[in-house]
Amino acid sequence: MTEELIKAALTKQAERSPHPSPVLHALAGQRRSSRKSLVVSLVAALVAVLALGATALLAPSQPEPPPVGFAERELAGLPMRYDVGWLPDGYVETGRTSSSGYIQIRTWASGDSMISLFVQTPRQVEPRQMWTEDILNAPAADQVSVLGQPGAFEQTNDPERLVLDWLPKPDVRLGLLFTSVPDARAIALRMAESATESADVLTPQFELGLPSDRVHVTVEGSAPSTAVTTVSDFGYAGNWRELDATIAPAPADLSGGYEVMVRGVRGTFVPFQPETGAALSVPIGEARWLVLRTPPARYGVQGPGWESALIPIAEEVVLNSKVDFSWVGTR
Repeated sequence: MTEELIKAALTKQAERSPHPSPVLHALAGQRRSSRKSLVVSLVAALVAVLALGATALLAPSQPEPPPVGFAERELAGLPMRYDVGWLPDGYVETGRTSSSGYIQIRTWASGDSMISLFVQTPRQVEPRQMWTEDILNAPAADQVSVLGQPGAFEQTNDPERLVLDWLPKPDVRLGLLFTSVPDARAIALRMAESATESADVLTPQFELGLPSDRVHVTVEGSAPSTAVTTVSDFGYAGNWRELDATIAPAPADLSGGYEVMVRGVRGTFVPFQPETGAALSVPIGEARWLVLRTPPARYGVQGPGWESALIPIAEEVVLNSKVDFSWVGTR
């Protein structure tokens, strides 16, 4: 009985070992052996099991292969904060922008005519009078009241452009920009008085993993199927655009490029050129490419224009698993 228990225990141990066949075969053959041979064989089997177990423990563990492809999760929407309740006939929303965490822009278009709503809150380093004095001290002919709050038309040198700014709250500045809109001055005040706070958001297709105060996110299109997200990094100074990233139906021009690996995916890096900047293109699915570009030299920005700068940024890209572009092309 004890021998049978030992055999059962050894069998169970052998089955857990990486290579159980020799031990199981030896145990099975003990039925035809003598008692003395059985004991010897059992001891040998025990030694074999222990040796196999030790070998498995001592063998170096294989590292987990790095993930292939970009991380993906549901990204939070960026608040738009305000909307207009009235639009002239024929206008649909074609763009939303969130810039540096304190500026939002919504754009509606009808053919070549465009209307944009700007929402601005002061930065901590910016005294309030710097962004309100032009309204409060505007010429009397340009001053208006928007629901009892101060507003003013801006003086512009372009007859196709009209700007109306007003202060709905002490810490909020709104502006309406009319471009090639017939009778803009006649409808500007009606639109301004229809503006209200809104829970609408901008849901980007991806994020770069950069601080919000240096990122400019724009979604533009004429319909949900044509909407494109562009994320721009303005650097810490906030004066010059360092790079643009977008998800496009085709890569950037690959002339002069060479293959690079980004998150296990084969991409193409095109070195910096004074006229075109640099570009990194990585496929992320059928007919979709992640494209990172730096501006050309004429904009005064010389980098990041190198593989060593763009690839680490691309490695941190997170795709949005739940994008809502239902607003694009609607009223």
